[in-house]
Amino acid sequence: MRDTLVHIIAGEWGWLAYWKEPSHSPTFLADLWTRHDTLFNPDAFPNLTTVQLRWAEVEKEQAEFVSRVTNESLEKILPFRATHTSLAHLMQHLVNHSTYHRGQIALMLRQLDAEPLATDFHVFLAEAPRESTVAH
Repeated sequence: MRDTLVHIIAGEWGWLAYWKEPSHSPTFLADLWTRHDTLFNPDAFPNLTTVQLRWAEVEKEQAEFVSRVTNESLEKILPFRATHTSLAHLMQHLVNHSTYHRGQIALMLRQLDAEPLATDFHVFLAEAPRESTVAH
C-alpha cells in the first residue's frame, strides 16, 4: 500500500512540476525524471506519517497552482510523448490516474478486512465544508 500511495504522490508532484515549467526541453524532462525517482523512492517513506507529510506539501503546491489556472491556461497546448495536448486534458489524466490507484488502495484494505474510506466524488462533495464546494 505504501508504494502505491507514494506512486500517487509522485505522479501528482511530477505533473505539477511539468505544468509549472515554461520550457519542456529534453534536459528539463531528464532532470524531472531524475528528481522524481530520487524524491519518491518508496524507501524514503518508512511510515504513514512521512507519506502524509509529503502529500500535504504536494497538495498545498497543487492548490496554489490551481488557484492561478484560467480558462485560457487550460487551453494551453503542451508536449506529451509523441504528440501535444491541452493542460485541461493533462489535469483530467492526473485525476483519473490518482482515482485508479486510490481504488487499488481500497481493494488492498478490503483484502486486509479493513473498511476503506469512501472514494466517490459525490461523497466528498456531501462531506466537504460548504464553502469549498461552491463553484466560483
